[in-house]
Amino acid sequence: MNNLSKAIKTAIKLEEDGMDFYQKASEKTSHPFGKKMFLSFAEDEKRHLTILKEILSDLKFSDFDRFFEEKKPREKIKTIFGEVKSEIKERIAANSDELEALKIGMDMESKSVEFYQGAVEKTQDSHQKAFFNRLIDEEKEHYELLQNTRSYLKDSGEWFLWEEKALLDGG
Repeated sequence: MNNLSKAIKTAIKLEEDGMDFYQKASEKTSHPFGKKMFLSFAEDEKRHLTILKEILSDLKFSDFDRFFEEKKPREKIKTIFGEVKSEIKERIAANSDELEALKIGMDMESKSVEFYQGAVEKTQDSHQKAFFNRLIDEEKEHYELLQNTRSYLKDSGEWFLWEEKALLDGG
């Protein structure tokens, strides 16, 4: 097995773990925004997994764009936020499990970004670099959204003061 195949198999495991984690987190959280956000991330990881499995079968990176949606994670979350905005205007206290789930998700996304950055550094192929950079961008957006949500759940008053406009404007 060559290094690229090993890297793709590791990436598949990362995405499987992420999909499983976000699915379980969505089932455990009571917060409407958190639940929908986790489900959205689970779908993103499932899509990444589909791409990686196809790439593993033929190791071709040139046609991956067809798997990436027009809407990036931040745009999907803006839509979700709009759907549940009235429900989350009132403070809904997060329990410690929900806050921990967000922290675990942030850790998982950080590890994925590090792994994909390493894959970019190890290849000279422009298609592979573009593919891994696209995954990096999505995983970084997941991290930022998790971090933003954690800030909201810890102190929604301050979060609304500083973040609501930025999130709704896509900033």
